[in-house]
Amino acid sequence: MRLKSALEDFEINTLGAVPGLLGRLSYVGRLDDGSGRYDHWGLARVYGEAAAQGAIRASHRVLLYEVLKRPLAVLLKDVPASCANEHLTEREFLAALTQSPPKSLSPATLAHLRSVLNALSALLESQDIASLRGASPLRQPARESRPPAGI
Repeated sequence: MRLKSALEDFEINTLGAVPGLLGRLSYVGRLDDGSGRYDHWGLARVYGEAAAQGAIRASHRVLLYEVLKRPLAVLLKDVPASCANEHLTEREFLAALTQSPPKSLSPATLAHLRSVLNALSALLESQDIASLRGASPLRQPARESRPPAGI
């Protein structure tokens, strides 16, 4: 007798190990094989293919709507943690999320997700520019003083 449902198992054991809300959305998106089916061998083995598909699909939908309802300031703070295990820069991570949105989204939801991800990219860029402006200017190397001629 199992004590957890496939959804509880997936969210606690699998997604619990993935840092950040955007990181979890990215992870679940990568489980999609391109045709709308999710590939998670362990979950399917324990709970069956149908239960695994249903659990991952439901979790993907919840993650997407969690991202869409969060303030941009909260998501901006989430980006560094979310891309930490991805071996990508923050910009590369957001670009990858933009290029591979969840399948079967309504046009409005897809537009909303893209606008959120584009806004996050723009905010990251403006932070980078602000950091550069606030940085100390490079100092010119000091000229060596030479002794007066004739000494």
